[in-house]
Amino acid sequence: MGNEQSEEKEGDYIIKTDTNSNEPIFNFGKEDKDQSQKNVPFSRRKEQRKTIATSSKSPHLQSLQSMMKEEKKGGKSLFAKQSNESKETPTKIIDFNKENESEIDKEKEINEPSKFQRRGNRSISLVEKRKLGSQIFKDELKIKVSINSLVSETQGLPTKKYKVTNKIGEGSYGAVYLAHNLYTKQKVAIKRIIKNDDNKIDELELKNEIDILKRLSHPNILKIIEFYSSEHSYYIITDHCTHGELYDQIKYKYNENQLAVLFYQVFSGIAYLHTNNIVHRDLKLENILISEIEVDKKTNDRYFWIKIIDFGTAKYFEKNKKEKSVVGSSYYIAPEVLKKSYNEKCDTWSIGVILYMLIVGRAPFDGADDEEIIQNIRKGKYNSEHKKLLASSSEVQDLVKKLLQVDVKKRLSAMDALKHPWFKKFNGKSIYSNIEQDKIKMYLERLRHYEINSKFQQMVWLFIVHNIPDTSETKDILKIFRLFNENDDGKLSKDELYNGLIKYFNKSDIDNEIDDILLLLDGANLGYIEYEEFLGACMDRNKLLSEEHLTYAFNFFDKSSKGRITFDAIKGYFVDDKTDEVVFRSIFDEIDTNKDGEIDYSEFKAMMFGN
Repeated sequence: MGNEQSEEKEGDYIIKTDTNSNEPIFNFGKEDKDQSQKNVPFSRRKEQRKTIATSSKSPHLQSLQSMMKEEKKGGKSLFAKQSNESKETPTKIIDFNKENESEIDKEKEINEPSKFQRRGNRSISLVEKRKLGSQIFKDELKIKVSINSLVSETQGLPTKKYKVTNKIGEGSYGAVYLAHNLYTKQKVAIKRIIKNDDNKIDELELKNEIDILKRLSHPNILKIIEFYSSEHSYYIITDHCTHGELYDQIKYKYNENQLAVLFYQVFSGIAYLHTNNIVHRDLKLENILISEIEVDKKTNDRYFWIKIIDFGTAKYFEKNKKEKSVVGSSYYIAPEVLKKSYNEKCDTWSIGVILYMLIVGRAPFDGADDEEIIQNIRKGKYNSEHKKLLASSSEVQDLVKKLLQVDVKKRLSAMDALKHPWFKKFNGKSIYSNIEQDKIKMYLERLRHYEINSKFQQMVWLFIVHNIPDTSETKDILKIFRLFNENDDGKLSKDELYNGLIKYFNKSDIDNEIDDILLLLDGANLGYIEYEEFLGACMDRNKLLSEEHLTYAFNFFDKSSKGRITFDAIKGYFVDDKTDEVVFRSIFDEIDTNKDGEIDYSEFKAMMFGN
């Protein structure tokens, strides 16, 4: 880069040397007030990420060939995959703040959970509270528990929780780092956005992205964990997707089984957004990340587990109301967006473009110049006779045709696309719901015995689930969730849960239990079960409530860092502020067994184990 400084000082970090290991240590504590990185040139990814100008008369449309040339120059995405060269170099230890280099405090020595005793009787479950029917219990059950309230802004630097090891992406906005949570060991990506006058638009997009992402719980949508704001930068902590962008995979050829599996996930994620009245507006190859690659041992085919990213230009929409802002990216933008009158189906047009590109290897709309390209997009005129498309199944040709339909009323919605015959013929869902029957029953037994005693315990449980790394166990549970989710909208209805359970257990037992299960899992009282709620109920209780996880959760709610959780700290995290304070006090007093007005770690742990 033209502005790159010496090895001793680069941008706003200082490189030092560990005298013991001779490995460089990156200290991010001194954020440069001159903001030297603000002049870093736009990378290819950043340039593509920019939205098309509001004036649609002469939008800048790059050709696919020029995109490829830029790719060869080494352009990096926000969440780019770490190169092989960087993996071979010694691991760097990066610390955003020199003052926060100390290790986690030693674990507290406490008694086993089974030895905890409450004053009087044990805590009663939410199910028992509903049966007792007192007004204060009824009011507690109305309280909404959502991850939305737990993903909040923290002032300062993320150094107490995360150890950063590698820079994995860079652009004019700042940089992205690979890190891991010191408590849970979860690998994360930390995106840093520099605050300056040149980045005002990016800051607005970032805040919009955070506001939307923290309300979502879907396995194919990037998960936001938390975010920080310091004097000079924002830090957003999200999932880390190991295998980079789908864009990087366009050079490979895929059979229709592989494509069906991939696009089943894309449509599932977008259907979930649309049912939550959110339109993405910037779907493209660069905004689909690959979190995992699964190889079929028989065929050696690679199958991608994906996550949709970049919600900076996403927004909530109203049914039957047209959007007018021209937002989108080269090649992927829908014709009605250019006309400034569109709805959420602009997203399914973009998916049609992506599907075409992965089949044919080039964009569906091309031309001698920008004007011709725009005209082809407006008309929906693409090469439907391309030999690679004709060599594909009639089902996928039909799907492409119905997605790249200029008449929005005739274009498939995301939910309709999931029902298309192509997915059934090429097993689009099967690989992600293929799991041994004995495993299914084991996980569902845990779900049937899942018990929650208070809304605060429910909140802590959800917080831990949201912050743990993916494992083979979480992968299995996701497959069951997919299996039960009959309409593939990313939400489990009561009927879907019931229909799934009676396949493995006595129907009369499930008839008696189903309402209780829904009560315990549906923390936000939405009438359906979100993915992470289902995940938490099926996980191994002892693994989930490990000492590391409990310590991490306790420290999150202990805002004073004095080893005590206060009443105000708990009340502040509930999204339902209409509930009478006496209800929150009742929840607090139930946990505060020694009645000193605070919850210490032993009381917190006893609550989590239901003692």
